[in-house]
Formats: sequence, C-alpha cells, structure tokens
Amino acid sequence: MSIGLTVLLVVIGIVLLYCALEKFSTKSRADQIFETWKQKSEVNPDTRRRAIVIAGHDMERIERLLEIARRNNPERTEQWYWEKILYDMERDRGV
Repeated sequence: MSIGLTVLLVVIGIVLLYCALEKFSTKSRADQIFETWKQKSEVNPDTRRRAIVIAGHDMERIERLLEIARRNNPERTEQWYWEKILYDMERDRGV
C-alpha cells in the first residue's frame, strides 16, 4: 500500500472520529425543544408529559401542533395551547 493511500485513510479516520464525537457531544433537536419546554413553568408538567407520550415522543409534531394552535387561537395561555393539542391528539386517536 502506498504512503499516499495510508495518509488518506488516516485523515478519513480522523474526520469520521471527529464527526462521531461531535454528534454525541451535542444535544439533538428534540432534546433542545424539550429543555425549552421544561423551562416554561406555566405549563403543567403532567399535561406536557401526556402530550409527549401520546405523540410518541415526536417533538417536531408537538411543536407544529403548538404553532397551529397559537396561530388559530391568539391571546391564550401556554397551558391552554398544550391542553388543546392534547385534546386534539386524544380525539384523533380515539383515546
């Protein structure tokens, strides 16, 4: 094997290792959203937890539903928005 090929393989290995370490050291988008929601003390944790479980931990789905609820029902409380999406998801699932 030539020296050039060996150097290329070593560089590729270092880049792959760096990418793997970077991926594990940063929070995922879902983790970032959940941290933001956790800080919002005006939302009952049980309401938030039930909505997350019913949505199958799909944080992006919950965020989309919250955005729609906020757009369609301005001037409501954050708790109301969470209860609305929880009600809608339970209704749609027949829970």
